[in-house]
Amino acid sequence: ATPDSYLLVRCWDGVPPTPDELEVAASFAAERYKKKGGGILVHCAHGRGRSTTVMCACMVKAGLCETWEEAFEICRSKRKV
Repeated sequence: ATPDSYLLVRCWDGVPPTPDELEVAASFAAERYKKKGGGILVHCAHGRGRSTTVMCACMVKAGLCETWEEAFEICRSKRKV
């Protein structure tokens, strides 16, 4: 991965990202989504809390969803969260 294609947001298991971290991650992913037309991967150790929270923020920031609730329902329809 090149430096402009990877973002690491460090947060402990069981600790959600801060609002500032969510904003950074969402902006990073939305910008790349708009440039490349997709292909965003978000992950964490358990794949149910932090990654889902960040993905919902990314989907709203990219304009794919109007609310986090809408984004969450899409995530939930794709996998158990």
